[in-house]
Amino acid sequence: MSDPTFAGRQAVPKTGRKAFSHTRMLVKEQAGIALEFVAGCDQWMRILGTVAQAVLLLVARIWLSQTIFVHGLMMMMSAEGVIRTPPTWPTLMQGVDPLLLAAGFATRPVALFVLLGIGVEGAGSGLSWPHVILLIWLVARGAGSLSVDFPIRYGLGHVPILAVRVVSQLYARIDRLSDVILPLWTRLYLALAIAGGSGVAMWPQPISGELITAPWGIILLAWMLIAGVATRLTALILCSLAPLMVPSGAMVDSVGVMFLLLLIAAGGAGRISIDRLLARWISGSLRSGGQARGEAPHVVVVGGGFGGIAAVRSLRRVGCRITLIDRRNHYLFQPLLYQVATAALSPADIAIPIRSVVRGQDNVAVRLGHVVGVDIAVREVLLTGSRIGFDYLIIATGAQHSYFGRDDWAVHAPGLKSIEDATAMRSRMLRAFEQAESEAHPCDRVPWLTFVIVGGGPTGVELAGAMAELARTGLDQEYRTIDPATARVILVQSAPRVLPSFSPQLSQRAERALRDLGVEVRTGAKVTAIDSEGVEINGERIAARTTFWAAGVTASPAARWLNQASDRAGRIVVGHDLAVPGCPGIFAIGDTAASQGWAGALVPGLAPAAKQQGHHVARVISAAIRGQPAPTAFRYRHHGNLATIGRLAAVAELNRLRLWGAPAWWFWGIAHLMFLIGGRNRAAVMLNWLWAYLTYRRSTGLITEEATSADPQSFRFRTVDQD
Repeated sequence: MSDPTFAGRQAVPKTGRKAFSHTRMLVKEQAGIALEFVAGCDQWMRILGTVAQAVLLLVARIWLSQTIFVHGLMMMMSAEGVIRTPPTWPTLMQGVDPLLLAAGFATRPVALFVLLGIGVEGAGSGLSWPHVILLIWLVARGAGSLSVDFPIRYGLGHVPILAVRVVSQLYARIDRLSDVILPLWTRLYLALAIAGGSGVAMWPQPISGELITAPWGIILLAWMLIAGVATRLTALILCSLAPLMVPSGAMVDSVGVMFLLLLIAAGGAGRISIDRLLARWISGSLRSGGQARGEAPHVVVVGGGFGGIAAVRSLRRVGCRITLIDRRNHYLFQPLLYQVATAALSPADIAIPIRSVVRGQDNVAVRLGHVVGVDIAVREVLLTGSRIGFDYLIIATGAQHSYFGRDDWAVHAPGLKSIEDATAMRSRMLRAFEQAESEAHPCDRVPWLTFVIVGGGPTGVELAGAMAELARTGLDQEYRTIDPATARVILVQSAPRVLPSFSPQLSQRAERALRDLGVEVRTGAKVTAIDSEGVEINGERIAARTTFWAAGVTASPAARWLNQASDRAGRIVVGHDLAVPGCPGIFAIGDTAASQGWAGALVPGLAPAAKQQGHHVARVISAAIRGQPAPTAFRYRHHGNLATIGRLAAVAELNRLRLWGAPAWWFWGIAHLMFLIGGRNRAAVMLNWLWAYLTYRRSTGLITEEATSADPQSFRFRTVDQD
């Protein structure tokens, strides 16, 4: 017998089944997008909550320390107002405990001692329940990231002392246990405490157990808090109602209740909650969806610079697989590369591993490799020894040095594009001072103390200013035979003025600042020869053993990979959507692309431009994957130009606003700190700058590069192994 249900299914027309399947697929895709949006919001809430919780714990420690200190003073006074002479140990603890709590040093044991009244007379008495719970939070969770304990805690587990490692392991177990119990217990207390007002529903008072009435709305919010439903929002609503619903008394403090509610709003409901179950379900759905999307479109991004990283990050919520390929494993903040070359910063201050940048993005795989070509016919990226297929390809390979047909100058005048270039440049510069120190005759020292920078753009200006500042202040009193302040720094610019992309007024001010530092600025000058002994400028021979190149760049060989025509700088001429003509699904951005997206003019080779192009290409690919209309043509939004010359000397052009001197210098520093990736990098750069500003010293004056046979200075420093 035939199954009537099956027969009924067979009776459905094919077009109807296709339409139904298509509709179901669209519904699933939209549901997946919604889940990704919710997951993204939850991730941002966790980040903001972590910051808020650190601040709240700091305020809580200060508040508790003040309360304990005042309470201790009251305990040392008799009922008649005569101060008793207390024992030495309690007196010492009364003064030390609040200070330790406020600083967040040894927080867990101090909070436990205060809670139990150990060593402090009456320390645990007279505190309200919110005070007690906050102390329990400090015992269980610690002082938070804004404390002395935080930076030293993670090193305790590696200290080769058994007792210290045992304490560290104990702390870790308490952390795991508190994640389960502490939020639930706090939510239960808060729900009981805040429902103690007047209304229509019966509710037991937290302390006495007396039945009182509370409004139905408060009861509903209290039950939501207990169950952990929309906990952050619920806690914030109850926090706003707490002053009205919780009367302050001996054991219940409305301010303390509000503080605990803010902690719950910042940290979330904890593991035992409906919110956590929903989060796990969403995560599992996204994970299974990602596995089901095994055939999802594959986006390959070549280059982990500003543009490539911006594109990868913008595709984090798109149903695709991403492979990010780069020759190096780090993301480099190139605008501060010259400070590595001039011993102001270390390489780790301005670079971060690419895997750390995309650590939280599940749809990204990082591949360390050297791309040698692209096979357009089979849609594969060619690496040394392997191939990677793609559906969409983003080429963001940046630029390299251009010597305008004189590549033989490269060995004598290195450029600045990578960390390797910066450390080699730093070593070459510092070796020049060392060699000048070792020369016996003053005339032989002059070429070693003469530095030539070719190119008057932002890189050349910043490099020249930093080198002059280093010679005049950074190396003061470090040499005995030579005076580094006598070093000669020459900046050569073929254009009529330095910083030609800036307004003439700011270019003039920048040139004046350079001359004030002692830099010889030669505009309208052309370099006609460079060798190991010196430079020829407009026919004039200058003896200089150290020359650096900052005059020009050319794009990577991407145009040759794709068999595309290129402009004079080697860039691929792309369309209005940054797509490569005749190559569907292939895009070029950053210094690799020649785009007319700046109101018909060429988009400049700046970091903000590369980022904007990366975001735009990601939107184009996202729209194609989701079957949505393509976005409008790329339009570059120019925010301005910045360049620094030296201490309290910089120029900034922000549309119509023009700054110079100290205001521009401060703005330049703040802007670069904001655009750095990673809190550790920002902190390291800020501390190094502060140290250099206060002491006039550079902290990374190390010669780390070995001299090579190609280096004209190598014969001076090479050692010979003897058997």
